[in-house]
Amino acid sequence: MVVAAGLTDVNFALSFWTALTFLILIVVLGKFAWGPILQMLETRERTIADAIESAKKERAAAEAASAEMRAALERARAESAELIRRNQQEVAAAKADLMAQAKKESEDLLQSARKTIAEEKRQALAELRSQTVDLAIEAASRLVQMNLDETKQKQLVEEFLSQLPKETRV
Repeated sequence: MVVAAGLTDVNFALSFWTALTFLILIVVLGKFAWGPILQMLETRERTIADAIESAKKERAAAEAASAEMRAALERARAESAELIRRNQQEVAAAKADLMAQAKKESEDLLQSARKTIAEEKRQALAELRSQTVDLAIEAASRLVQMNLDETKQKQLVEEFLSQLPKETRV
């Protein structure tokens, strides 16, 4: 018997079995499906949270490494500037030393040359004096025609030269 039912008719037996089936389905799903699904969601949530935390740590480590590299680069630049400054100072000091040494050597050479010139001048004047004395003696001896001997003539010329003013003598 098939009874036609209207839209407002309620079939209690069908409603009971539908509700009972739904409750059984919920219990079965709760026992076998919801637990693993929730566990899988919690695992996925933990994995994502760990990945985010790991990424934050890696980013912080990368930023720290970057800051350390910048600091090392700055230290290297400062050391380089210091080395350049020290090298320039050393070059300037070496240049000053070389200039002072060259000046001292040139002054020494100039002084040595002056001494040599003075000594050669003294020797030339002494030689000239000796030659002058010899010429004067020879001239005087010819004039005097043997009145004085040679030693007396030299003595006379030496006395004459010693009486000359110091500016003209050597």
